[in-house]
Amino acid sequence: MAEPTFLWFLHQPTSVGWLKRELAAKRPELRFAFARPGLTTFKVDRAGDLAGDPDAAPGSSFARAWGRSLGRATTAEEILALLEPLTSTPIRLHVFERDPDRPADERDAAIVGTRPAALETELRAAAPGRFLDGTAAVAGELVLDVITAPSELPDDGLLVGWHRHDRTHGPWPGGVTHVPIPAAAPSRAWAKIEEAIRWSALEPRPGERAVELGSAPGGASFALLERGLEVHGVDPGAMAPAVIAYAGPHGNKFIHHAMPAAEVDRRAVPRPIHWLASDVNLAPMVALRYVERFVALARGTLRGAFITLKINDEGIFEALPRLQSRVERLGAREVRYTQLPSHRSEIVAMLVW
Repeated sequence: MAEPTFLWFLHQPTSVGWLKRELAAKRPELRFAFARPGLTTFKVDRAGDLAGDPDAAPGSSFARAWGRSLGRATTAEEILALLEPLTSTPIRLHVFERDPDRPADERDAAIVGTRPAALETELRAAAPGRFLDGTAAVAGELVLDVITAPSELPDDGLLVGWHRHDRTHGPWPGGVTHVPIPAAAPSRAWAKIEEAIRWSALEPRPGERAVELGSAPGGASFALLERGLEVHGVDPGAMAPAVIAYAGPHGNKFIHHAMPAAEVDRRAVPRPIHWLASDVNLAPMVALRYVERFVALARGTLRGAFITLKINDEGIFEALPRLQSRVERLGAREVRYTQLPSHRSEIVAMLVW
């Protein structure tokens, strides 16, 4: 009989119950094996499963990163010993923390990431030439994943794993790390859209046009403006002065449609629309009505969309498969879901046309 394979999943600690329930429904062959807050592993007896298949999906909307497990370690030497049977060629190195049980933007920025940074330095010094330069993974590469406890918490050992990078994985350590919110940003929505863009590996280009549903007070709109996009914000709420007055070096600006999304006259909708963002503070079954309307109004010009689905109670979690079916009927050629570091009770759907 083949040796069992162990798979690891990185997630927010508070979402572990939902992650397990999704996996039980979508990947019933997985059996719980081991856990730490923000990290859960499973055993599967069937060889060649999830992490080794570049076309596979993780099986849970709450998994930010995942892969095969090589085992546990406590030192750099033990990590290198676990790596040795996997490959003898240079490999991409990702060293990252599990999430603590608190929002990413409430952590001490002076401490966050110090433990994985020190371990990465130690690994590279101990094995010169063993790891590729740089951090962002490229399609087809093997990635060594070394997962630590949060830097502000006691060290409780390391999980060592690997994955083969493809578009179903974020390119950065842990899929994507939290992006600190700059002082000029009007709200924490700045970090949510920036993390979504970086996780997706999509790149909005200067001169393109975006529509944001639920834009007030303007955090995500501000991030898109800084990337050189013209942004149309749809929200009856007040926008931050820095957003309203924005004048970018590419001639880009913000246009406020100060009304609910249902009331925007179709003749006032700009064309073409290249990007759609939605972070409406409504139940997702309602928010998706407006997303569906604006996807139809875009008339095939969309490049991508980032749609936040608020999951505030068990009823919405139970409805998640039906909500995802609606998202997948929007006509995108690719749809992926994850829960980002800046998220709380929500996930993001990333769509590519």
